[in-house]
Amino acid sequence: MKQFCSRYFRVASLIGALLLTGCASTFSSKVQTVNQLPETLSDKTFVFQAHPEQSNDLEYTHAAEDIKARLQELGFSQSDASTAHLKVTLQLNTTPGNTHVSSPFGTLNYLVTPSGMVIPIGGISSFRAYTPMFRYPQRFYSRPIIYSRLYSPFYTPFLWGRRYDPFWGPELEIRQSFEHGVEIAISENATGKLLYAVNAKTDQNDPYIESYLPLLVESALRDFPSKSGDARIEIRVEK
Repeated sequence: MKQFCSRYFRVASLIGALLLTGCASTFSSKVQTVNQLPETLSDKTFVFQAHPEQSNDLEYTHAAEDIKARLQELGFSQSDASTAHLKVTLQLNTTPGNTHVSSPFGTLNYLVTPSGMVIPIGGISSFRAYTPMFRYPQRFYSRPIIYSRLYSPFYTPFLWGRRYDPFWGPELEIRQSFEHGVEIAISENATGKLLYAVNAKTDQNDPYIESYLPLLVESALRDFPSKSGDARIEIRVEK
Protein backbone atom coordinates (compact mmCIF):
# COMPACT_ATOMS: atom_id res chain seq x y z
CA MET A 1 0.00 0.00 0.00
CA LYS A 2 2.85 2.36 0.87
CA GLN A 3 4.55 1.56 -2.43
CA PHE A 4 1.34 2.31 -4.34
CA CYS A 5 0.88 5.63 -2.52
CA SER A 6 4.48 6.60 -3.19
CA ARG A 7 4.17 5.80 -6.88
CA TYR A 8 0.88 7.71 -7.09
CA PHE A 9 2.49 10.72 -5.43
CA ARG A 10 5.40 10.70 -7.90
CA VAL A 11 3.05 10.52 -10.90
CA ALA A 12 0.89 13.34 -9.54
CA SER A 13 3.98 15.46 -8.89
CA LEU A 14 5.20 14.90 -12.44
CA ILE A 15 1.85 15.90 -13.93
CA GLY A 16 1.79 19.01 -11.76
CA ALA A 17 5.28 19.98 -12.86
CA LEU A 18 4.32 19.63 -16.52
CA LEU A 19 1.28 21.82 -16.01
CA LEU A 20 3.35 24.47 -14.29
CA THR A 21 6.07 24.54 -16.95
CA GLY A 22 3.55 24.92 -19.76
CA CYS A 23 2.85 22.73 -22.75
CA ALA A 24 3.61 22.65 -26.44
CA SER A 25 1.77 21.42 -29.48
CA THR A 26 2.85 20.42 -32.97
CA PHE A 27 1.58 22.09 -36.13
CA SER A 28 1.53 19.67 -39.04
CA SER A 29 1.26 20.58 -42.71
CA LYS A 30 1.57 18.85 -46.08
CA VAL A 31 3.89 20.61 -48.54
CA GLN A 32 3.96 20.03 -52.30
CA THR A 33 6.85 21.59 -54.23
CA VAL A 34 7.68 22.05 -57.91
CA ASN A 35 11.26 23.29 -58.34
CA GLN A 36 12.48 24.41 -61.77
CA LEU A 37 14.91 27.07 -60.55
CA PRO A 38 18.27 27.21 -62.35
CA GLU A 39 21.30 26.08 -60.37
CA THR A 40 22.62 29.64 -60.27
CA LEU A 41 20.23 32.57 -60.00
CA SER A 42 22.25 35.75 -60.40
CA ASP A 43 19.38 38.24 -60.43
CA LYS A 44 17.17 37.83 -57.33
CA THR A 45 15.07 40.95 -57.71
CA PHE A 46 11.33 40.34 -57.47
CA VAL A 47 8.02 42.11 -57.63
CA PHE A 48 5.03 40.90 -55.63
CA GLN A 49 1.81 40.64 -57.62
CA ALA A 50 -1.20 40.51 -55.32
CA HIS A 51 -4.19 38.28 -55.98
CA PRO A 52 -6.96 40.46 -57.52
CA GLU A 53 -9.74 38.94 -55.39
CA GLN A 54 -7.84 38.63 -52.10
CA SER A 55 -5.59 41.69 -52.01
CA ASN A 56 -8.05 43.70 -49.89
CA ASP A 57 -8.26 41.07 -47.15
CA LEU A 58 -6.30 41.87 -44.01
CA GLU A 59 -5.03 38.33 -43.55
CA TYR A 60 -3.77 38.30 -47.13
CA THR A 61 -1.83 41.51 -46.54
CA HIS A 62 -0.17 40.06 -43.43
CA ALA A 63 0.77 36.86 -45.27
CA ALA A 64 2.19 38.85 -48.20
CA GLU A 65 4.35 40.97 -45.90
CA ASP A 66 5.56 37.82 -44.17
CA ILE A 67 6.57 36.28 -47.51
CA LYS A 68 8.39 39.44 -48.63
CA ALA A 69 10.36 39.54 -45.38
CA ARG A 70 11.20 35.85 -45.63
CA LEU A 71 12.45 36.20 -49.23
CA GLN A 72 14.63 39.14 -48.26
CA GLU A 73 16.17 37.01 -45.52
CA LEU A 74 16.99 34.45 -48.23
CA GLY A 75 18.88 37.00 -50.34
CA PHE A 76 16.10 38.31 -52.58
CA SER A 77 15.37 42.02 -52.98
CA GLN A 78 12.10 43.72 -53.88
CA SER A 79 12.04 45.92 -56.94
CA ASP A 80 9.68 47.63 -59.38
CA ALA A 81 7.71 45.66 -61.96
CA SER A 82 9.72 47.21 -64.79
CA THR A 83 13.12 46.09 -63.43
CA ALA A 84 12.35 42.95 -61.40
CA HIS A 85 13.57 39.66 -62.80
CA LEU A 86 11.10 37.52 -60.82
CA LYS A 87 7.40 37.72 -60.05
CA VAL A 88 6.00 36.33 -56.79
CA THR A 89 2.31 35.52 -56.31
CA LEU A 90 0.30 34.28 -53.35
CA GLN A 91 -3.10 32.66 -53.05
CA LEU A 92 -4.95 31.62 -49.87
CA ASN A 93 -7.32 28.67 -49.93
CA THR A 94 -9.87 27.33 -47.46
CA THR A 95 -11.85 24.24 -48.44
CA PRO A 96 -14.54 22.58 -46.28
CA GLY A 97 -13.65 18.97 -45.51
CA ASN A 98 -15.51 16.02 -44.07
CA THR A 99 -18.01 16.39 -41.23
CA HIS A 100 -17.61 13.86 -38.43
CA VAL A 101 -20.89 13.00 -36.69
CA SER A 102 -20.73 10.86 -33.56
CA SER A 103 -22.72 10.09 -30.44
CA PRO A 104 -20.81 10.52 -27.15
CA PHE A 105 -22.80 7.75 -25.41
CA GLY A 106 -23.74 5.59 -28.38
CA THR A 107 -22.33 3.85 -31.41
CA LEU A 108 -23.39 6.42 -34.01
CA ASN A 109 -20.24 7.31 -35.94
CA TYR A 110 -19.95 8.38 -39.57
CA LEU A 111 -18.43 10.93 -41.96
CA VAL A 112 -20.25 13.21 -44.38
CA THR A 113 -18.14 14.34 -47.32
CA PRO A 114 -18.58 17.80 -48.93
CA SER A 115 -20.35 16.07 -51.83
CA GLY A 116 -22.95 14.62 -49.43
CA MET A 117 -21.71 11.04 -49.32
CA VAL A 118 -22.20 9.31 -45.95
CA ILE A 119 -19.35 7.02 -44.89
CA PRO A 120 -20.15 4.86 -41.80
CA ILE A 121 -17.25 4.44 -39.37
CA GLY A 122 -19.09 2.42 -36.73
CA GLY A 123 -22.54 0.97 -36.12
CA ILE A 124 -25.76 2.90 -35.73
CA SER A 125 -27.61 2.93 -32.43
CA SER A 126 -30.77 0.89 -32.69
CA PHE A 127 -32.82 -1.69 -30.82
CA ARG A 128 -33.79 -5.20 -31.80
CA ALA A 129 -37.11 -5.58 -33.60
CA TYR A 130 -38.18 -8.52 -31.46
CA THR A 131 -38.26 -6.56 -28.17
CA PRO A 132 -41.44 -6.72 -26.05
CA MET A 133 -42.34 -3.21 -27.20
CA PHE A 134 -42.81 -4.48 -30.74
CA ARG A 135 -44.35 -7.85 -29.85
CA TYR A 136 -46.84 -6.48 -27.30
CA PRO A 137 -47.30 -2.77 -27.94
CA GLN A 138 -50.62 -2.73 -26.09
CA ARG A 139 -48.76 -3.46 -22.85
CA PHE A 140 -47.13 -0.09 -23.06
CA TYR A 141 -49.54 2.18 -24.93
CA SER A 142 -52.88 1.01 -23.42
CA ARG A 143 -51.93 2.42 -19.99
CA PRO A 144 -52.06 6.09 -19.04
CA ILE A 145 -49.15 8.17 -20.31
CA ILE A 146 -47.68 8.87 -16.86
CA TYR A 147 -47.82 5.24 -15.80
CA SER A 148 -46.39 3.96 -19.06
CA ARG A 149 -43.44 6.32 -18.76
CA LEU A 150 -42.64 5.22 -15.22
CA TYR A 151 -43.22 1.52 -15.76
CA SER A 152 -41.13 0.08 -18.54
CA PRO A 153 -38.71 -2.82 -18.88
CA PHE A 154 -36.45 -0.35 -20.66
CA TYR A 155 -36.22 1.97 -17.68
CA THR A 156 -32.77 3.34 -16.95
CA PRO A 157 -31.53 5.92 -14.45
CA PHE A 158 -30.07 7.90 -17.37
CA LEU A 159 -33.60 8.42 -18.73
CA TRP A 160 -35.33 9.33 -15.47
CA GLY A 161 -39.10 9.12 -15.69
CA ARG A 162 -39.02 7.98 -19.32
CA ARG A 163 -39.45 4.68 -21.05
CA TYR A 164 -37.12 3.75 -23.87
CA ASP A 165 -38.02 5.61 -27.06
CA PRO A 166 -36.60 4.16 -30.30
CA PHE A 167 -36.59 7.65 -31.82
CA TRP A 168 -34.81 9.25 -28.89
CA GLY A 169 -31.04 9.48 -28.71
CA PRO A 170 -28.29 11.47 -27.04
CA GLU A 171 -27.02 14.74 -28.45
CA LEU A 172 -24.78 14.37 -31.47
CA GLU A 173 -21.26 15.69 -31.61
CA ILE A 174 -20.56 17.31 -34.99
CA ARG A 175 -17.03 18.30 -36.01
CA GLN A 176 -16.21 19.63 -39.46
CA SER A 177 -12.68 19.86 -40.78
CA PHE A 178 -11.33 22.60 -43.02
CA GLU A 179 -8.27 22.47 -45.26
CA HIS A 180 -6.32 25.75 -45.15
CA GLY A 181 -3.51 26.35 -47.60
CA VAL A 182 -1.14 28.90 -49.10
CA GLU A 183 0.14 28.72 -52.67
CA ILE A 184 3.35 30.62 -53.45
CA ALA A 185 4.64 30.81 -57.02
CA ILE A 186 7.84 32.34 -58.40
CA SER A 187 8.07 32.89 -62.14
CA GLU A 188 10.03 34.94 -64.62
CA ASN A 189 8.60 38.42 -64.75
CA ALA A 190 9.21 38.88 -68.48
CA THR A 191 8.07 35.53 -69.85
CA GLY A 192 5.82 34.20 -67.08
CA LYS A 193 7.68 30.88 -67.00
CA LEU A 194 7.10 29.08 -63.72
CA LEU A 195 10.31 28.50 -61.77
CA TYR A 196 9.13 27.52 -58.31
CA ALA A 197 5.76 26.65 -56.78
CA VAL A 198 5.00 25.49 -53.28
CA ASN A 199 1.67 24.62 -51.68
CA ALA A 200 1.40 24.17 -47.90
CA LYS A 201 -1.86 22.75 -46.50
CA THR A 202 -3.15 21.87 -43.05
CA ASP A 203 -6.39 20.28 -41.78
CA GLN A 204 -8.03 22.06 -38.84
CA ASN A 205 -11.44 22.25 -37.17
CA ASP A 206 -11.30 26.07 -37.23
CA PRO A 207 -13.02 27.54 -40.32
CA TYR A 208 -10.79 30.65 -40.24
CA ILE A 209 -7.30 30.65 -41.75
CA GLU A 210 -5.89 33.71 -39.97
CA SER A 211 -4.33 31.87 -37.02
CA TYR A 212 -2.46 29.43 -39.25
CA LEU A 213 -1.04 31.79 -41.88
CA PRO A 214 2.36 32.41 -40.21
CA LEU A 215 2.84 28.66 -39.72
CA LEU A 216 1.79 27.88 -43.30
CA VAL A 217 4.22 30.45 -44.70
CA GLU A 218 6.96 29.06 -42.48
CA SER A 219 6.18 25.54 -43.68
CA ALA A 220 6.21 26.59 -47.34
CA LEU A 221 9.54 28.43 -47.17
CA ARG A 222 11.32 26.52 -44.41
CA ASP A 223 13.74 24.60 -46.66
CA PHE A 224 13.69 26.94 -49.66
CA PRO A 225 14.54 25.94 -52.32
CA SER A 226 13.22 22.42 -51.76
CA LYS A 227 13.30 19.55 -54.19
CA SER A 228 10.19 18.71 -56.19
CA GLY A 229 7.87 16.34 -54.38
CA ASP A 230 5.72 15.97 -51.28
CA ALA A 231 6.82 16.41 -47.67
CA ARG A 232 5.33 16.76 -44.21
CA ILE A 233 6.50 19.63 -42.02
CA GLU A 234 6.19 19.54 -38.24
CA ILE A 235 6.55 22.82 -36.29
CA ARG A 236 6.66 22.88 -32.51
CA VAL A 237 4.38 25.60 -31.15
CA GLU A 238 4.77 26.81 -27.57
CA LYS A 239 1.55 27.70 -25.77
